Amino acid sequence: MIICTKCGTDNQLGRVFCTSCGTKLDLTSMSNKTFATRPEKSWISANWPKLIFIPLFLVIVALVGLVMWPVSEVIGAGGTSAGGKKIESQIASLERLKAGQRFSYAVTEQDLNGYCAEILAKKAKIASMSVKMVNGLLTVHIKNVYYEVKVKDKKIPIILSAEVKYVPEGARLKAVRASIGHLPLPGPMAKIGDKLMAKIVMSDPKNANLSCVEDVKILDGKMSLIAGKK
Repeated sequence: MIICTKCGTDNQLGRVFCTSCGTKLDLTSMSNKTFATRPEKSWISANWPKLIFIPLFLVIVALVGLVMWPVSEVIGAGGTSAGGKKIESQIASLERLKAGQRFSYAVTEQDLNGYCAEILAKKAKIASMSVKMVNGLLTVHIKNVYYEVKVKDKKIPIILSAEVKYVPEGARLKAVRASIGHLPLPGPMAKIGDKLMAKIVMSDPKNANLSCVEDVKILDGKMSLIAGKK
């Protein structure tokens, strides 16, 4: 501001004559307001983008790390090729059911693991698939190499695993918990793992016959099913 030497009015910098009395302004009469500086920002105000980005980045890295850290062990009782063929035969027999007929059978954990490892995993082109039945829960575990990183003359496999826990609900199995690697997918997010498992199961077209299953019960090491056609 420039102070008028005659009337004392503050005038904006750049004016030649006083806005109040018209006297020519003297530039040597500038007030301290002319040189007022803008207040300095606090450290937090100046660095808030970094304060948000760094924790967010660390969270993302941690989540990716949990996903990429596979659960490698095969679960449940070890299966055999003979057990796998037994399950395959039982599924095929459902197609021969006629209207009004009902069929009940029991599936052991060992036979189902034989089917998953020797037949279903190969048809779905995944590394391994295994199941475990305990406390009314059916746990399905898969593992697969989804990508290979080439480092010089070596190929490093990127292995991912997924696991879904099911409870029987009438004629179907309901996914209640799931995980990808060591990252849990609670509640509604379990459907992500369920869709993945459903895609693998349906890699064998004969499994469409399972649509006629009317009731499922899970015991320790065993599953009982009732199927029928109306």
